[in-house]
Amino acid sequence: MNLNPVIIIPTYWSGRREAIQDDITTSYDHATPIDKDGTLGRCLASLQGVDGIGRIVLLVVSTPGTENQAHEKVSAIAAGYPGLDIAVIGQAQLNHFNLRLEQLGLQSSVNCINLRTEGAIRNLGIAMASIFAHDTIVFLDERFVVPGSDFLERAVYGIGAQTPEGSVITAKTGYFLDEEGNYTAPEDVKWYRRSWNSNVEFNAYIQEVMEGPRLTQAKSACGGCMVLHADAYGLIPFDPWIVRGEDLDYVLSGLMYGLDIWFDNCLQVQSLPDQAESDEVQQFRKDVYRWFYENRKIEFAKTQIDLLQISSQALEPYPGPWITKKIDSKARRTAYLSAIGHREHIQYLRAGRQTRKEAAAYARENCSQYFDFQREWPQLVRALWNDIALATQFSGVRSTKVGNPSFTGRLSAVQVNDSPTPDTPSTQD
Repeated sequence: MNLNPVIIIPTYWSGRREAIQDDITTSYDHATPIDKDGTLGRCLASLQGVDGIGRIVLLVVSTPGTENQAHEKVSAIAAGYPGLDIAVIGQAQLNHFNLRLEQLGLQSSVNCINLRTEGAIRNLGIAMASIFAHDTIVFLDERFVVPGSDFLERAVYGIGAQTPEGSVITAKTGYFLDEEGNYTAPEDVKWYRRSWNSNVEFNAYIQEVMEGPRLTQAKSACGGCMVLHADAYGLIPFDPWIVRGEDLDYVLSGLMYGLDIWFDNCLQVQSLPDQAESDEVQQFRKDVYRWFYENRKIEFAKTQIDLLQISSQALEPYPGPWITKKIDSKARRTAYLSAIGHREHIQYLRAGRQTRKEAAAYARENCSQYFDFQREWPQLVRALWNDIALATQFSGVRSTKVGNPSFTGRLSAVQVNDSPTPDTPSTQD
């Protein structure tokens, strides 16, 4: 089967000096100051030697007030790689996109597809793939570089293949190596963060799948290296209300709707040092929002008769321990211990007293909205598929490379008896 993949890369930029953002939903862990070069150029350079490389879409995410500067910066970086087919999508292009949604009568989805929240940014990437008629998306993090010319071959391996159980693989994730070449996370953390350290559970999970067959059913995902076929992305959107961990959340949403995401232990990318400054307190606050929301969303899903239920036991060793009613006490304990052990005493006290309450309210108010949005999503992807006017405007060319000019049935471009490789991939439940 011939696939037509597009590489989607969100790139994050901030002002020269950024104060702590009160809006948790629109603060970013790795935003590069606008006066620095960042890691995007390094990522693009690594893609130059990839066999079969096609279109690359850069999604320009920036803090308020830097939208134009960020777009100019990214456009200049992209211009340094004339051998790559790059489309740069910033706020101006998003405005045109929103007008198109209004013309199609889909304006209610505007707040779920944008350049603000992590899940909505991913959804904009899916929308761009639909507009350009790409049946496969490879999401890549700008902080990563690809290790070899066969990256795309590895990325699409197994997509469209039938498993021994009779299902078809339409979504998968890989993993990343850190600066020292490790795929595990550091387990040694400060004493005040031990009760909020998920690295031990994550390492148990990653070790398990790395020692198994090439493809196993995933319980987590690496957003810096994630592959979705239209059968997956045309059915399930990312959750615009998740503030962090949107890729793991996509795995959980897939389980609710009967879609398996697969882990490929031969699909890797390399993480290298970057210039972005991370804020430990802000990341903790976002994590509180994330896990409060995830728990509430899973509980709400159990009340819906058309969704499959998720149990924490089925998600062992990770993220199962974080799907728990004890998440509030874990957050409270960590916040107050951190207020003692960390120099940002006031900020951690605020997290313990205020952020927990705000996160609980946010989860309660928003946990049901994703399921309403999901019901509209397939129609939106169909409506945008192969939109020549937008594709021409966004790419600057008069024609687009179309892999599948139209979809039939459930947006299916994959047939059960198709396989992109000579042998059906070995799989394991």
